[in-house]
Amino acid sequence: MIFASLAVYARKADIRIVYSDGKVKQYQTSFRKSAGFLLFSIPQSRLAGVDTLEISPDFAVAKAGDEGYFMASDGIVTRFLPDRPEYTRQLYKKHQIAMFGVKTPEGCWAEMFETYRFDLCTKVVHKDGRYRATLQYILKGIEPYDDLVLKIYPLKGDDADYSGMGRLYRKLYVDGRIKPLRDRAQANPYLKYAIDYPEIRVRQAWKPVPTPVPDQTRENEPAVRVKITFDRCREIVDALLDGGVPKAQLTLVGWNFKGHDGRFPTVFPPEITLGGEPALKKMIKHAQGKGYQIVPHICTGDSYRVSEDFDENDLALCPDGSFDNQFIYGSGRMYKLCPKVSYEKFVRPVNDSLRAYGFRGLEYNDVYSIIPPVTCSNESHPLNVKESAEYARLILQDGAEKIGGIASEGGYDHVADVLDFALYVSMNGNKTSFERLKDEYAPVWHIIYNGYIFSCPFSQSVNYPVKPSSVALKIMEYGCHPTFYFYSAHRDDSHNWIGSRTADLKCETQEELDASVAAIKQGYDYLQEYGYIQYLTMDRHEALSPDVYCTTFSDGTQTVCNYSDKTCSYRGVDIAPESWHIFKANK
Repeated sequence: MIFASLAVYARKADIRIVYSDGKVKQYQTSFRKSAGFLLFSIPQSRLAGVDTLEISPDFAVAKAGDEGYFMASDGIVTRFLPDRPEYTRQLYKKHQIAMFGVKTPEGCWAEMFETYRFDLCTKVVHKDGRYRATLQYILKGIEPYDDLVLKIYPLKGDDADYSGMGRLYRKLYVDGRIKPLRDRAQANPYLKYAIDYPEIRVRQAWKPVPTPVPDQTRENEPAVRVKITFDRCREIVDALLDGGVPKAQLTLVGWNFKGHDGRFPTVFPPEITLGGEPALKKMIKHAQGKGYQIVPHICTGDSYRVSEDFDENDLALCPDGSFDNQFIYGSGRMYKLCPKVSYEKFVRPVNDSLRAYGFRGLEYNDVYSIIPPVTCSNESHPLNVKESAEYARLILQDGAEKIGGIASEGGYDHVADVLDFALYVSMNGNKTSFERLKDEYAPVWHIIYNGYIFSCPFSQSVNYPVKPSSVALKIMEYGCHPTFYFYSAHRDDSHNWIGSRTADLKCETQEELDASVAAIKQGYDYLQEYGYIQYLTMDRHEALSPDVYCTTFSDGTQTVCNYSDKTCSYRGVDIAPESWHIFKANK
C-alpha cells in the first residue's frame, strides 16, 4: 500500500484569491477526501475574473532544522537548513513534471497539478526560522480553459521519499499511456539504433554569439563562421570508423541556411559555405553507406527579422499585445512563432524536404521540450497553454513520422508521449555546489521516465569522458545515454551551457580529431556493456553516505557512484574515490 490513511491526513489549506477588480478573498478550507488522494478544485466558471490564486497547505510547513525537504518539479531539493539567509525561490511556469513534493517529520505528500501547471508559480519561502511552500496560480489575462484541479497523495513507509513520489507519478501518468522504449524499439529500427549507439552532434557553422548586431538585416548581418564543412563531415565519419566507433547517430547542427539558427524559420538552402546542397546530399549518402544514422537539427519555433520568411502576423503575442522576444541569439532578437502557425505553415513542408534529402533517424527539433508551451494572444490564431501544448506534440510527431523518431532539448513532459530522446533533462542540476534554497538535485524525472525516454542527464554531461568525474559519473548514476558534441562551446563569452573550450570535441587538426574520436569510443564501449540499462526503469535512488549514491533499476541492477575522496564499500566491493561500480542483476 503506497497511501497513508486519509483519515489520519485530514488536511487544510489557506486560500488567497486576488480578483481583477482589486478585491481580495481569504479563507481556510479542508481538502476533500477522494479515492487515494485529497482534492482541491474550483470549477472553470468560478475562475473568471481571478488574477491570482494561492494555496498554502498546512502540511507544507517546517521549522528550520527539521529533517526532510521540499522537492520542486525541476528536481531541485530544498532542505530545512538552519542559520541561512531568508530567501524566496519561485519557479514560474517551468514545471518539467506536474508535481511538487513535501517531506517533513509529520509526513510525506506529492502534490499533483492536474490542470494549469504552466500558469503556476511554486514558491518556497524561508523566513523567521520557518519554511513554507505555496502554490500560486497566475491567471491574469487568461480566459479560463479548464477546472482548476489539485490532487494531494499522502505517501508512507518506503514510498515516503522522492523515489516514491516518482514511482507514483509514473504509475498515474505514464504506465499504460506511453509504450516503454523496449516495445517501441522493437517496432522502430531507427529508434533502436539511436538508443544502442552514441549520439554525436556536429556543430558546423554559426554567427557570433553574443551577437554584435541585435537587430539584423541583410545588409548588416554578421558573416557565418565555418568550422566543419560537409566534406570534413565525411572525414569525421571515416575517422570514427577507423577509431573503433562503427555505429553512431550523427546530428548536423548549423547545416542550414546561414548556420545555427541562421535565418529561422527559413531553413533552406543548406549553407553554401559548407558546400551547399550537393555536398550535403553526398555527405548523407556517405554516412549511411558506412553504417551511420544521420539526422538534422532544426528549430521551427523561432523567427528572426532577417529571415525571408519573417512575418509579424505569424508571431505569438503576449496578453498585452507585445511580441514574445525576450531572447537574443546569433541572429539577433528571437521572436516566438505561434505554434499553430508554425505547424500549419512551416513544420510539414520542412519535414517533407528533409525526408527527401535522405535524413533518417531521430530528428532533433530544438526547444520544444525545454520550455513551457508558448501561448498566443494574436486574434488571428489565439492559443491557450493547453492548446499550445497540443500543437507542440503535433509538431514533434510530424518529424517523428517522416524522419523516423524525435528528439528535443529537454524533459518537459507535456510532449512525453511523442518524445524519444531528451538531449539533456536539466541545464543546472549537476552543479557541484548549490546556493540559497537549492541544496541538491533529486533525479525524480529519471525515476519517472527512464525506460520510456532516453536522455543525457545534464547539459554539462555532454562530452563526459573529457570532463571531471563529478560530471562524468552522472551518466552511470542515472543510466543515461553517452552524448557528444563537436564545438559545444560556440559562444564567445563564458555562458556556454553545454561545455567549455577546455572540455570540448574539436577537429581542426588531425590530433584534435583523433582525441575526439577516442572520447566517443569510450561512450561506444560503455553502451556495448551497459546500454541495456536505458531500457529499464529507475526504481530507487538514495544516498548511502555523503557523496555516495546508489541507483536501483527495475531488473535489480544497481550502480554505486562514489563522488567522495575516500574508498567506500558496498556489497563486499570496494569502490575507489571518484569512480563507480555496477552490480548486474542476478550476479
